[in-house]
Amino acid sequence: MEMHKKLLASISPELNKHVNNDMREGIEGIIHFTDEGEEMLTLFIEWAYTGDYACEDEPEQDPWPSLHKHLQLCVFADKFNVPTLKELAESRFHSQVNRATVKPNSGSDVAGLIILIGYAYNNLPSSDPVLKFLAQYAAWNLELLRGETSFNNLILAQPDFLKELLMNVGGPKIRPTVPQKHTPQAVTTLNGKHYRPKRGRHW
Repeated sequence: MEMHKKLLASISPELNKHVNNDMREGIEGIIHFTDEGEEMLTLFIEWAYTGDYACEDEPEQDPWPSLHKHLQLCVFADKFNVPTLKELAESRFHSQVNRATVKPNSGSDVAGLIILIGYAYNNLPSSDPVLKFLAQYAAWNLELLRGETSFNNLILAQPDFLKELLMNVGGPKIRPTVPQKHTPQAVTTLNGKHYRPKRGRHW
């Protein structure tokens, strides 16, 4: 995958260090993002050039793949200190998860939510508000999750998630509210310039 060197370096100091250095990646101009998949990097490059990105999944039918991509972008943005991208990806995540529903007897919904929670707790810092929200969301859907082997394994592997989950069990059976700062914005900012989000792919 190709991207203009100056653009990549301008996005954050961390990425600039990967681009401009005396080591092999700086000299050859090839950066290996070993923890990121091709789809996520494609979305990142689209955002870098346009100030926006578009997932091609069908969230109304199966929201979990695109929700996972939003979280992948959050993790990437947190890792390389790109706050504008993280804010946009979190906003997209919260907007979409607010419309998602774990349907009874739907193994794909249950599996999708469990994978989402596991990925978030494995990759986001413990202070990230997305983690607290996902624990609240799991507590809201606990009747559909309890008894699932993968959910029990998640609890055993993630004590922080279990702690947050227990703090929300027995509370009001209402959908968790989206943090106010993550309500969708009409305009995002990239490198000091304003871009109005558009639908579809724009290269």
